[in-house]
Amino acid sequence: MTTVKTRKVGNSVTVTLPKEFGIPIGQEFIIEKGRGDTLILAPKRKNPFDGITDLSMEDDFAEVRLLDSEF
Repeated sequence: MTTVKTRKVGNSVTVTLPKEFGIPIGQEFIIEKGRGDTLILAPKRKNPFDGITDLSMEDDFAEVRLLDSEF
């Protein structure tokens, strides 16, 4: 377990995340404050329903061989 310490930067309090966690520079997080002042950081994910991503399934079954009849 690694221990980190808060520090003041401008009007904010920051926590430095150790390099060994492998978090890329510029990664965005959603932060929540839970019970007992627990802080939860979750990587911000792309919304698949944003209207930009193509959710069509037209080619998903292109390689599927159909049976002539059911058994």
